[in-house]
Amino acid sequence: MASTMAIEGKHRQVYESFHGPGTFPDDCKAAEDWPDKLLDACKTLEKWKGEDGAVMDDVLDTTQDKGGVLTNGTLGERLLRLRGWEKHSGDGLTPERVAALIDQGPCIGRLWVCPWYYRFNAANNWVYRGCGRNKGDRVECKTEYGNGSHVVVCCQYRRCNGQIHVLVLDNHDDDGPERWVDAEELDALFTLKVDAYCLCGLPNHSHEAGTSLAIPALIIFQFGTYICYIHI
Repeated sequence: MASTMAIEGKHRQVYESFHGPGTFPDDCKAAEDWPDKLLDACKTLEKWKGEDGAVMDDVLDTTQDKGGVLTNGTLGERLLRLRGWEKHSGDGLTPERVAALIDQGPCIGRLWVCPWYYRFNAANNWVYRGCGRNKGDRVECKTEYGNGSHVVVCCQYRRCNGQIHVLVLDNHDDDGPERWVDAEELDALFTLKVDAYCLCGLPNHSHEAGTSLAIPALIIFQFGTYICYIHI
């Protein structure tokens, strides 16, 4: 689930802001059976609506109620704790606001996907533009083609000729895939707060999330006639 991937990513960001890049323990990832446990919990609480799935608000609430994301590495079972989350949507979610929220770290994005969405991949540098946020267009698209609301992990963004493109990580395979999405397609972002424990096995050793954050790097490159800026 995208929520699990985003919580892992947020823990990695906070941990490495203290310990340095590449230091996040390899086995501090969600246990293989964690998605099934989270799904079962959502179904038990009647938050999972069959093929329509569950709304992200309910999934995050359930994760928080369970203490966080369960891991099962060489150090035994641990929890990647989710301290809180905030939803950002509505008219205030401008492309610039999207960029500012992604600057804070990995977050969850929600967008409407049309059938051709799945043909996009960051490797070919195509930028997905579907129905935008127009509800009428979305209803027409669903009637004609199917598909609907979908959640992804928002990792980075770039500026290209006055537009903001967001690099999203999907959860169809272990490695994503990654796709570029126009910021105008995102109708909600969910930012996360985590308690990033040391994860080194020492008792009573923890870090308070947000007291130190890595400064995003800025990469400038040219693709054809486009000058692009990527925050990472």
